[in-house]
Amino acid sequence: MTDLVIPGGTVADVYTGEWIEANVEIAGGRIAYVGPRAPDPEAETIDARGKLVVPGYIEPHAHPWCLYSPATLLEVAVPDGTTTIVYDNLFFFMAHGAPGLRRIVDAMNDAPAHVHWVARIAPQSAYEHDAFPPEAVAEMLRWPEVVASGEITNWFAVTQGHPDLLAGIAAAKAAGRRVEGHNAGASYERLNALSAAGISADHEAITGEEALSRLRLGMWTMLRQSSLRPDLHAMLEALAPVVGAARRLMLTTDGATPGFYAERGMIGGALRVALDAGLEPMRALQMATIDPATFLGLDEELGGIAPGRRATLNILPGEGLPAPETVLVDGNVAARDGRLVAPLPHIDWPAGPRFAAPSYFADRSLYGQTGSIPVMRHESAVINRRADTHIGDLLPPGHVHAALLGRDGTWITRGVIAGLFDDLPGFATTLTTSLELLVLGRDPAAMGRAAATVAEMNGGIAFDGGWSAPLAIDGLIHAGTFAETVRLEQELERHARAAGYPFHDIVYSLLFASGDFLPELRLTPRGLLEVKSRAVLEPAQRLA
Repeated sequence: MTDLVIPGGTVADVYTGEWIEANVEIAGGRIAYVGPRAPDPEAETIDARGKLVVPGYIEPHAHPWCLYSPATLLEVAVPDGTTTIVYDNLFFFMAHGAPGLRRIVDAMNDAPAHVHWVARIAPQSAYEHDAFPPEAVAEMLRWPEVVASGEITNWFAVTQGHPDLLAGIAAAKAAGRRVEGHNAGASYERLNALSAAGISADHEAITGEEALSRLRLGMWTMLRQSSLRPDLHAMLEALAPVVGAARRLMLTTDGATPGFYAERGMIGGALRVALDAGLEPMRALQMATIDPATFLGLDEELGGIAPGRRATLNILPGEGLPAPETVLVDGNVAARDGRLVAPLPHIDWPAGPRFAAPSYFADRSLYGQTGSIPVMRHESAVINRRADTHIGDLLPPGHVHAALLGRDGTWITRGVIAGLFDDLPGFATTLTTSLELLVLGRDPAAMGRAAATVAEMNGGIAFDGGWSAPLAIDGLIHAGTFAETVRLEQELERHARAAGYPFHDIVYSLLFASGDFLPELRLTPRGLLEVKSRAVLEPAQRLA
């Protein structure tokens, strides 16, 4: 029995690359028929005359913890037409282990979208312990919601034959899952080695030539349009000679910031950038639908409009690929006229890691550092270069003390950052890729007060004597609506700019300060790390 008919539309056949006039019939949440026959007059109807009917868009690489949550991100993704999202499990596993992550995954199975996950093989910061035990990774790879292993940021370790990484890659292959890489800066020779080691995909190309290298070596290549790297337009122009024939190209927004999504949308927004770059609409649509569905092994369910597939599609009001006026997920209206109309899932969040007593973090003696120091001098929002500098009792202009502290109060990694702030007495946040406490500032007393404020909130953001905000979920996520999260980001950016922040993405500057995968120096739980050599220049100091 037909539940819903969408008659009279121009349907995108992403399998053949044609636009066809057809009626679409839906039964039991799946597409039952696509073609010319007269629709059942008794069935519910959504008139598509003069409109386009296209598959729901697929985001193959998202990080659902960039101030927003896995649930609240859907407030902006689904109305944009992005109906399938692959989420990163990184911090949820680190904070809650496999049982807590399973609780979150189960809750998201009730989402008004198709939510899938990756299983990380390795963390994004340098730890003394094994953050992703092989047995836990193997278990997660067997979950039906998991479609790939998560990006391996330390690609150099793969080329060196790191046994845990190779075991994780082998486990993913054995489970029939793709293996995502994060091959930023890898030369063509290194990419050869990574492909040979089993890396299936990469999203880190920043030029057309880099993307072409990945395609030539058999990697599924995600072209990125994100807040940190809005590279899509330039890459598509450079790839124009091969885009039509290349079958391993996809679009991603790679965990953009809340304000970016609010202004530009998710994959729907990336599609509009692609059209502006001169890409033919059908080819752009294939890169947002059937190509990522095939990469993820979901093409028998999603990515196209054909009998037996999930009835997950967008109805667009005219030519080109404008924002959808109606979004259907499994035959049900999930969004209409740019607004989510389906309920969000409720996540009963597991208890996250706690802080030691706030008074502990207020100790100003933790933060100052003098002597000959390898300074982290920023040249962009997330890239710094080593600049050995003598630091006296008074910091040079544009320099701030930097410390990463364990939440349990047992260790500290210290350094100095230049070029990120001009006038910052004290600041602290748990918005870090290590899940620990990052403290910055020129005044150790002010740094201590800001750190104590964040500890008292059990995670969040604090400028000493000024604005602060809790991040109630794991110290990363705002426990409010997506619109409220956008306003929080705006406040963070406003106060950062007042302190002299010169770049375009304060959220990622903070997140990646404790990463282990971008040039050149990083504060990590192991100590001050030189990323390329993997040398620990200053080990973390044990405090208790």
